Amino acid sequence: MKERWLVLIRIGEVSLKGALSRKRMEKRLSKNIEDALATNNIMASVHVSRGRLWLCCFNDEEESLAASKILAYVMGVVSSSPVFKVSFNSFNELVDKALNFFRNRIQGKVFAVRARRVGQHNFTSKDVEKSLGYMLLQAGGAKVNLENPEYTAYVEIRGNSAYLYDKVIHGPGGLPIGVEGKVLSLFSGGIDSPVATWYALKRGCEVDLVLFNIGGERHVWSVNMVAKVLADGWMYGYRPKMHIIDIRPFIATIALSVPEEYIVVILRRTMNRIAERLAKHVNALALVTGESLGQVASQTLNNIYVIEEAIRIPILRPLIGMDKDEITFIARRIGTYEYSIKIEEYCTLGARRITPRANLDKVKEYEARVGISEFDIDKVIDEATTIDLRSIDIRDIQMKLDSLGLSNIYRCSI
Repeated sequence: MKERWLVLIRIGEVSLKGALSRKRMEKRLSKNIEDALATNNIMASVHVSRGRLWLCCFNDEEESLAASKILAYVMGVVSSSPVFKVSFNSFNELVDKALNFFRNRIQGKVFAVRARRVGQHNFTSKDVEKSLGYMLLQAGGAKVNLENPEYTAYVEIRGNSAYLYDKVIHGPGGLPIGVEGKVLSLFSGGIDSPVATWYALKRGCEVDLVLFNIGGERHVWSVNMVAKVLADGWMYGYRPKMHIIDIRPFIATIALSVPEEYIVVILRRTMNRIAERLAKHVNALALVTGESLGQVASQTLNNIYVIEEAIRIPILRPLIGMDKDEITFIARRIGTYEYSIKIEEYCTLGARRITPRANLDKVKEYEARVGISEFDIDKVIDEATTIDLRSIDIRDIQMKLDSLGLSNIYRCSI
């Protein structure tokens, strides 16, 4: 068989599923990988074999490494490696070919050899490690150090083929996007909601986004910039949508009808009601929010209970146990932080005080006073703007923001 460069893909959690679930998830992961590669102008086919996925084929290591780096952004991929495939008919032939591959790479380096086998052989993985390690020492390696090597030579053996590599590119792990259905993320574009969305993606959900327009055109395009970064970088295998709903008329009604300390609670309940109705329109089975317990007054346990009581659809809160430092760390990692911090926290409510212990009976009394009906909710959903995030160009969003200039709306938190 011809010697060639491939990419070895490790799938971790997916490989532990039952046969039917594993086959379904591997099929979806293959589709998502092909979408990620095609988006980045790389053509390669995905093959599945006994707990591994493979990309075939590449002209050289550089091409296979470029593909491997893209896989670091595909949910369900634990890690990947550019590998050089060789065939062998004997133990000695295997070691000789591995020696030729690694010889120049270990010159003067402290190294280790790691071997793994699948199939029936008349030798063990330890035999490969010892023999190859000895020959690499003779070929110019500085010394062997199994605990803290400067360089690691990997040999994965499957039947009469061996895959030689020295790079492991880590991915996000989790489940392939799409295997757990669709959810709808309440997306403000701040630090928290993109991270919550990312975690929902990691657990196998297709995620659509809903943005409640409370700050006008610049607000909308600033949030779309964050969403676009997330969509282009992580949302492979489907077409994520941003649903933009103008709730400014509701804000005015609430602000005029409700005591100041209850305004935000009533608004959040109204947002949840709208999101629940929209979720049914887009076939989403749950909502996702970036709430972290106790982070702000609207996210006390009492207020979370009162706000969620307005709806029946499940709400997923991936960040519920995280503090701000932990959330910020992930935001930096996934690439949204630098865009999120540029978004003003738009507020036209005038609410500077929020009760941390909203009374549910009072909340319902105030809602009756506000009088936002199911018809009103259906109307704002019907008038919503929907954007296919993958189809727009991030440069067009930036040009739009530049043309709008700075916002004068003051900052607050809801």
